[in-house]
Amino acid sequence: RNKENKFYSANTYLPPNNMNYRDMTFYKIGKALKDNEIGWTNVYTDPVTDIRMITIVSPIYNQGSFIGVASLDLGLGEKDAKFWSNLSTQGMYLILIDQKGTFIGKSPLFNRFIQNNDNIFHLKNNQIKHLIGTIRPALEKYSKKNQHDAEIKKDLYVIDNDPILNEKSIVATYHLPSTHWHIIIGIKEAKVMAQNNQTFQNILLIVIFLTLVMTIVGYLILQNIFVKPIESINAQLKDNLTEDKLHHKLLICEDNGEIGVLVNNLNGRTNSLEAAKAREAKEIEKRLQNERLLVQQSKMAAMGEMMDAVAHQWKQPLNALSMYSDIIKSDYQDGSVDEAYISQFREDIQTQIDHMVNTLDEFRTFFRPNKENQVFALSDVINSVLLLTKDNLLKNGINVTIDQNDPLQIEGSENEFKHLVLNIINNAKDAFNDNDIKKRHISIRIIEDDKGKRLEIEDNAGGIPDSIIGDIFKANITSKAEGKGTGIGLYMSTQIATKHHAILSVTNQNDGACFIVLFNQV
Repeated sequence: RNKENKFYSANTYLPPNNMNYRDMTFYKIGKALKDNEIGWTNVYTDPVTDIRMITIVSPIYNQGSFIGVASLDLGLGEKDAKFWSNLSTQGMYLILIDQKGTFIGKSPLFNRFIQNNDNIFHLKNNQIKHLIGTIRPALEKYSKKNQHDAEIKKDLYVIDNDPILNEKSIVATYHLPSTHWHIIIGIKEAKVMAQNNQTFQNILLIVIFLTLVMTIVGYLILQNIFVKPIESINAQLKDNLTEDKLHHKLLICEDNGEIGVLVNNLNGRTNSLEAAKAREAKEIEKRLQNERLLVQQSKMAAMGEMMDAVAHQWKQPLNALSMYSDIIKSDYQDGSVDEAYISQFREDIQTQIDHMVNTLDEFRTFFRPNKENQVFALSDVINSVLLLTKDNLLKNGINVTIDQNDPLQIEGSENEFKHLVLNIINNAKDAFNDNDIKKRHISIRIIEDDKGKRLEIEDNAGGIPDSIIGDIFKANITSKAEGKGTGIGLYMSTQIATKHHAILSVTNQNDGACFIVLFNQV
């Protein structure tokens, strides 16, 4: 085409020559191609024009018969140097080679390594051997024949000392499948990192900015959606008791989300706990009432036994008084009554009356509750209980010995502690009878030594069954036969011991049970 974009004849384009183009490579490539296929030659020097070029060829078929080739020559001249210089910038280089490694184009930085050799694989310069040796496997891998993959292949390498750039670089190779050309690009690692660092800094600034924005937005959202409702709930929880301090107020929350659901669940749990507490209070009151009834029954039973004991102890003095009345009548008739007789008679009667009064006083004070704690001797408690139970113990053939090295002063309710001792002695008496023990003995010891201050009451009545000894101090637990025991005596005794800062325990030893009251256990 001319400047006016019109075709004109180019018969004189080439001078006359004897070259047979059917013998040239581009023609042979075109003849081997199928219809509509395109082929590329490697770089060669045209024998007619003496120009380095690459030829693109395509076969021409007429009704399925090959009649020739159409070709286009791409000349590689000095005018291309500007093009390659523009592609190359400071800190990088660019090389384009054909399938055999012949240069199609290159950065000016590479010229000092060429030395009149135009093939990258034939360079003998020692400085570039390492570079070529590193990337050659990738170049040869994608230059095999019959490779028609349309995807551009890429490989990356890190060169510690790039001979072109004289420092560490990143080298990338690209294989163009349609032409089997290779592009080699080398870039200084520092430049790549600088670009990455700049990109990273930009990304970091964006991330920081977005983080600050999201933090502020998140804070505002959390403050309004979560923090304020939670603070309101915490404030309500701090003063959650009603005025009577017995019940909890229900929480108020206007949130309709998860916090609202949580508050509703908490209120439901509060209602359940209040209902459970009310039921528990009723059960406790019922249990305490039952225990009070049992304790009262135990006291009444003890009172009955004590009244029986008093009656036994009064029987002998009353018999003696009856006999004195008969004796004084008989002596008066005999004339043996004088002033000395009357004085002795009066003294004997007063002795019997004093015994009866003492017994009655002990009985009256035994069941009279102490309004205030007092300091009393443990030995006095033991003597008082034994005085009231003396006849009962004698009737049942029970021998009692007392061993003490100290009266042992304690503080509390003397009469309540008498009940503790009486319960243990009565239990021993019943055990003797239930187990039909012949020689019956109760040993009472008041001890203060390195192990502490304690009261021990030991019998030989057979001991407590192993099946219940661990629960013997619980309410309604008894070792007696059904109908003979309430199971409240020892439970009441351990409560009395606790009130006196003591621990009541029991062990089986010496063919019986030994009850131990250990004091000063606050």
